[in-house]
Amino acid sequence: MFRISVAHALIVLVAFCSVISSVFGQTDRSSRLDLQSHLAQAQQALAARQFDVAAKELNAALTIDPKNVEARANLGVVQFLQGKFADASLNFRAALRLQPSLWKAQAILGLCERFQGRPDSALPLLEKAFPHLQDPMWQSRVGMALVELLYQRHELDKALEVLRVLEKQNPSNVDVLYVAYRVHTDLASESRDKLALVAPDSARMHQLLAQHLVSAGDIKAALVQYREALRLDPRLPGAHFELGEAILQDSVSDGAQLEAQREFETAVALNPADARSECRLGALASLGGNTETAAQHFSRAADLDPHDAEAQVGLGKVLASTGHADKALEHLLTAIRLDPLNAQAHYRLAQLYRQMGRISDAERETAVFQDLRKAQDRLRSAYWQVYKDSGSSQVLNPDIPQ
Repeated sequence: MFRISVAHALIVLVAFCSVISSVFGQTDRSSRLDLQSHLAQAQQALAARQFDVAAKELNAALTIDPKNVEARANLGVVQFLQGKFADASLNFRAALRLQPSLWKAQAILGLCERFQGRPDSALPLLEKAFPHLQDPMWQSRVGMALVELLYQRHELDKALEVLRVLEKQNPSNVDVLYVAYRVHTDLASESRDKLALVAPDSARMHQLLAQHLVSAGDIKAALVQYREALRLDPRLPGAHFELGEAILQDSVSDGAQLEAQREFETAVALNPADARSECRLGALASLGGNTETAAQHFSRAADLDPHDAEAQVGLGKVLASTGHADKALEHLLTAIRLDPLNAQAHYRLAQLYRQMGRISDAERETAVFQDLRKAQDRLRSAYWQVYKDSGSSQVLNPDIPQ
């Protein structure tokens, strides 16, 4: 349920008063003074949280000047706070007839309509007002109400547009993140169901099933689905890389590494711009002690995708192992800039700093690495099916504590 604190309400009231010019009509000087007195007393009552007194003073002001937008809008807010949504709606509509650009008034009117069980009336009001709201608190509250209405109407694409604005405004808002997850999940389920209907035995359907099995931890069943997908379509985009990853998750043997390498090589042959497969080939070469080949693959991956932190970490590791500490430092710092939460990058950087004799820097990066690993462990425990390490992390990074 939408709730608003008194403190936030007063912010809104002050905002109305600061941006709305009063419409006094044809009143004499005495009436004007009386009007100002009622408005001032209303503000004092609001500061004291005396909403009944504030409403009385605002009504008195409107008796003198029925077209006073300030009094009309603020009375609507007071009634909204009192739960008098029907009365608030009347006053907001009157204020908007006088000044249509009162976006907060329009937004709160939309909330009033929603609370009165009129979603069809609330939706257009909230949709029109939301892009104009600047106050973060109101943007968040109105945006979430708008998303709820769009979700109920199954207008998921529109809901996502609003959620992107809210995520940008407050990336750590847990309610926004949860709703975004729900919307993305529904969209994914919708696409999955459509695929199952139109092509139940297609290569893509088997690939999708394999991905679900990997997430569920059933790697052997996933391998069966990936291989069936590639039997149906040997050139299926993404499938060779994903099969290589699954093979490495299933086994750490030399034979599994060789089989995975062939899958990554096939992926690169089919798609020379496949930076992920280049990274995996670099990691396997590094694991086998072939630093020159590893550097070539990692460099190729970094060229293909300059925003790939994994390629930068790989280059950093190879350069550090071949005595090029300064160049390694550059790549590891770039990796952390690209992905500040990359635990592997912080671990490698800590090792490099220690190698360079920068002990305090090494200890700082080690502490960051440990904090990130603890956070990952908590996430695994809380929801293990959602969280999934890189499929080849233990195979390709044996020197990193697991």
